[in-house]
Amino acid sequence: MKKLTCVVFFAVVSAMLQPASAQVQGQWASTGTMQTARELHALVPLAGRKALAMGGVDGSGNILSSAELYSSVSGKWIATGNMAEGRESFAAVVLANGKVLVSGGLGSASVVISTAELYDPTTGAWTPAGSLSVPRYAHTATLLPSGQVLVTGGCTASACSTDTAVSELYDPTSNTWSTTGSLNTARAYQTAVLLRTGKVLVIGGLGNLTSCELYDPAAGTWSAAASTIATRYLNTATLLSDGKVLVTGGANGRFPVNSSEVYDPTANTWTLSGNMTIGRYAHAASLLGDGTVLVAGGYGQSISCGKDCTSYIPTSKVDIYNEATGAFTAAANLSQALAYQAMTVLTGGRALESGGSATTSICCTVVSTASLYTPLSLTFSASSLNFGLLQIGLTSPSQTVTVTNVSNHSVAFTSIASTGDYAQTNTCGSTITSGQNCTITVTFTPTASGPRKGAVTLKDNCPGSPTQTIVLSGTGEKLALGFTPASLNLGSVVVGSSTTQSATLTNDSAASVNITGISISPARGIFTQTNNCPPTLGVQQTCTFQITFTPPDVFTYKATLSVTNSAGAAATLALSGTGLNN
Repeated sequence: MKKLTCVVFFAVVSAMLQPASAQVQGQWASTGTMQTARELHALVPLAGRKALAMGGVDGSGNILSSAELYSSVSGKWIATGNMAEGRESFAAVVLANGKVLVSGGLGSASVVISTAELYDPTTGAWTPAGSLSVPRYAHTATLLPSGQVLVTGGCTASACSTDTAVSELYDPTSNTWSTTGSLNTARAYQTAVLLRTGKVLVIGGLGNLTSCELYDPAAGTWSAAASTIATRYLNTATLLSDGKVLVTGGANGRFPVNSSEVYDPTANTWTLSGNMTIGRYAHAASLLGDGTVLVAGGYGQSISCGKDCTSYIPTSKVDIYNEATGAFTAAANLSQALAYQAMTVLTGGRALESGGSATTSICCTVVSTASLYTPLSLTFSASSLNFGLLQIGLTSPSQTVTVTNVSNHSVAFTSIASTGDYAQTNTCGSTITSGQNCTITVTFTPTASGPRKGAVTLKDNCPGSPTQTIVLSGTGEKLALGFTPASLNLGSVVVGSSTTQSATLTNDSAASVNITGISISPARGIFTQTNNCPPTLGVQQTCTFQITFTPPDVFTYKATLSVTNSAGAAATLALSGTGLNN
């Protein structure tokens, strides 16, 4: 059940979309459409670069029993076995044996569910996994080091009119449930994290709770932990690389929170950390391979819903948290505003998000879209290089791109190669460490006239093994000197009058060129020229010709301007114009 929703008409989608960047890393890419639109569902990673999405609610309010598999190899979603019961706001855990346990949830007709089921990835089938002693939804389920699963808290009645402190353990060996110590405070919509000590930290919950508790699996009991500084629910809780816990956002009453806190298990303290770029709740967060945390979507876009009224709709904004600095920085936006979406990190390090409630012209709709985030590891000083015009067979002056490793880990290159009429050298070696940069130097040697396309392609060991491309362009010319445009039509001019147009002469070669002569043929004074050309044109240097057309009669005239030079064949400019009666 959603506790906070968007309730008014708002046309905002187009304004919230960002243009796609040529940068592969640090971006979201669509990864196909799910078989079913769903929100308030579960998404878990499986072996073989796969993920399982299950349950939830569709756009018509139907509680779903369907499940589907995503393969990062094929980039597609395919249907798999259905659960015995449709459920939303349930908990899902991947067991040590690779099977997936789902428990509880809210079913059709607002029935609170007590059953549990097991999904076997090898068969694609679901089997019964016993029943909880207390039906519940909006609870937490945590895999313990022993292989058992701890389920605690949750709503026991529709609309969450009551919640529970009862905790239970699932034993995958016997496929049975047993009760364990109860929470000191009944709570629902809380978050739970397995600490490196083996204990489980439960945080906050509905009702503006700041209290937290620790479960000791050895004793089967709960004890009070330090309270959070801010009240929040529908927040996220992420175990960081150093064993601390990051809590982001959430709702404080009906308002989204932009603050974050870090829990230190050793000191049993909470410390305020940085603020997100936007307050948000019902969002998603995942720990990336470099130790940063990706925070995406959620309700956080504020709108006016009348006098003295503010409501919130989904946002597309994304933040990256860096524990070393305690700061959030804006990352590439989702392709659409989302809340109540699911997100997980796949084998290989890319984050997969699926479904959710999206902002449209009628405010909110459940979507079947999904996308992958490839973490940002490398930045480039330029994503493209243009070498302009160059004589065939000559080599251009070099251009350089700086590559910087902005991640918290080393990047190992598997290859750096150029294609087309381009050559590259680089200082990158096989690896660049965090914060280090290297350069790629490119030259252009056209082998034919006309546009010559190419690229420098970098492949590395970053999440998703992305291919980074620097686009290269240039144009080959037969002559050292060339006119732009290649011809001039001075149009129709009354006899006795004149008109003037200009053309640019460029040295496209790799060396200076001496101008040895300038002439117009036939030399009848109908076309005349002036220019600002020096005796020698340097590399890529230009000069300008002013061409004047003065027709003596009603006739179409043609001529050729030639510039002879020390580099070889003359550069020519075709001229034409027509005389008119008075």
